[in-house]
Amino acid sequence: MSEEKRLHPISTVINFVKQLKEAVIPLVVLLFLNRRGQETFFDYLPLIGMGIFLLVILVSGILKWWRFTYRLEEGELRIEYGLFVKKKRYIPFERIQSLNYSEGIFHRPLKLVKIKVETAGSSSSLESEAELTAITKEEANYLNSVIAKAKKRIKETNEVLLEEGTERADGFQAEVEPEEKVLYKMTIKDLIIMATTSGGAGVVISGVLIFLSQFNELIPFEAVMNEFVEVIQSGLLLVAIAVFLVLLVAWFIAVILTFIRYAEFTVKLIDNDLVITRGLLEKKQTTIPLNRIQGIRFNQNILREPFNYTSVTIESAGGSVLEKDSNTIRLLPMIRAVEAVPILKQVLPDYQWETDFIGAPKRSIFRYMFWNLLFITIAIVPVSYFFFPAGLFSLLLYPLVIGLSWLQYKSAGYCLSEDQLTVRFRVFDKQTVYMKKKRIQSLELRETIFQRRGKVATLSAVIKSYSTGSVNSVSHLDVEDVEKVMEWYEPEGQRSQRESSQTHNELNLE
Repeated sequence: MSEEKRLHPISTVINFVKQLKEAVIPLVVLLFLNRRGQETFFDYLPLIGMGIFLLVILVSGILKWWRFTYRLEEGELRIEYGLFVKKKRYIPFERIQSLNYSEGIFHRPLKLVKIKVETAGSSSSLESEAELTAITKEEANYLNSVIAKAKKRIKETNEVLLEEGTERADGFQAEVEPEEKVLYKMTIKDLIIMATTSGGAGVVISGVLIFLSQFNELIPFEAVMNEFVEVIQSGLLLVAIAVFLVLLVAWFIAVILTFIRYAEFTVKLIDNDLVITRGLLEKKQTTIPLNRIQGIRFNQNILREPFNYTSVTIESAGGSVLEKDSNTIRLLPMIRAVEAVPILKQVLPDYQWETDFIGAPKRSIFRYMFWNLLFITIAIVPVSYFFFPAGLFSLLLYPLVIGLSWLQYKSAGYCLSEDQLTVRFRVFDKQTVYMKKKRIQSLELRETIFQRRGKVATLSAVIKSYSTGSVNSVSHLDVEDVEKVMEWYEPEGQRSQRESSQTHNELNLE
């Protein structure tokens, strides 16, 4: 049994800032009500209300910190908390899947970390099982070590195991430090390529435009547009230079944001866990037990595909709904596909990474083309009509849609082995998903009236991710191929019964 402990006092400041962010709207309303000058006592009421509101948040944060305690006792992490009603939460060590670390701007100067406790049942809730807002790194490592060793002892049960001639007096295997192996470390070159090909510059420009749109009354957009028209009339060279400078600045900002999020990105294999650390301002550490991995996804966008660069993500069971990173985790954010496979073989050696895909039949080309062209036509016709003649430029989308349809057809495919299904498909990005049979939640064959006429069907495989699941669909495959996959997924007993029934029917026909 360990003594009761409290979080670091800085957690009061962290909680205050967090609640302040959540209360932005009422604070803005109070400021709006206080725009005019203060002439009477009632004019000061919004400011007084704001002061009382901030004071309440601060005092409640202090009380919450004082009431929150935790300890390790009888194989459980025991937490007691509650402002007015005292609550207790006991989490057995064997239920704890991982302790995920993060370091914010308040943590790093004081060498503190925030810990989120993830359990097997966290996926059905909106939060992590528990959260320790601010504790020292030494304490975090101690908690992690105690929980890991306890889980190992539970797994070993009462067997007497010998290793290198050493044996513990209580009959358990002598404890050894877990082996740590660095699998991947992201380079500056990878970070720059990732920022350049991720579309981050477009996101930056869009964000700036949305931000500026909130100041219609302050910024004379009409005058700016008139000046812009004059610049265009003065010469296309100036316009080209201006566009280039805007894109250059947006790209530079995207690179900075990528560095802040993915700096020092490292993947380690420690015992049976993957440990991922990343971040410049806020350093995060995520632990993924190998037994929680439901599937592996390769994602290539159109810019990365010609250079064979891809990002590799893990589809993981467990984790909270709001913590998306705990379910779909970037294992290798930017790497060449040929370099990713040797790393994955060290982590998941039972997966088949060399695949020979069976693609969609040639008769499916028309279906990819037809539906994409139909949807884009529905958008182009009204745009061309209402914004004539400028709207006619939307016709340039047709060759782009035809090219995308061709890529979707060429990407579609599946690969089947004894215990693994691999599917490949594309909406805009090409995705390849590796799934073990035992991890697939459900398989579905879908046929529309039009597909039935062409003897094609859509194959959908669902693996557990988040509170529902990750759906991976390949459209317009040969219906016989899809039926073969459905038969592969059938339980052995059901398949034997069906084959026996077919044999019996054939004998009766004879």
